[in-house]
Amino acid sequence: MQQWYLAQCRPREEERALLNLKNQGIEAFYPYAEVKKLHRRKMVTRTEALFPGYIFIHADLNIISSVTLRSTRGIRSLVRFGAGPCTVPNELVYDLMLHCDSDELRNQLSDLPRPGDKVRIEQGPFAGLEAIYQEADGDTRAILLLTLLQKATPTSFGNEEFSRL
Repeated sequence: MQQWYLAQCRPREEERALLNLKNQGIEAFYPYAEVKKLHRRKMVTRTEALFPGYIFIHADLNIISSVTLRSTRGIRSLVRFGAGPCTVPNELVYDLMLHCDSDELRNQLSDLPRPGDKVRIEQGPFAGLEAIYQEADGDTRAILLLTLLQKATPTSFGNEEFSRL
């Protein structure tokens, strides 16, 4: 009977393992999401693994040997608890498949602040003050709501000048 198993991959070889398993006719799933991150003061969109170093494999170990899976390029070993490999509930894997690369998941993984998040200004004349993140202002800047003289003032700051609290 086919079950979902969790396999540990060699460092940064999840996609290679996925391709080699597909070439052997074995179903596999590698959950990922596209997230926005700051890289060299610019917002970039990257594809990142939800579980770096791991991949889900759907196989029947009575037909396909665990040795075959372990010897697949990119796979280090099946995750084990005790004597046998760890099985993953079908519902969990299918739920991940449904939500993989969704907007909600993307927001959870992003290291950028979301509108309404508190941030601390790290550089410049306002260093040490707290503000509220409003929105991105291009690739390298953001609009922060800064309270000055008891009045909330929208001000543009460089992405490197503040950090999320």
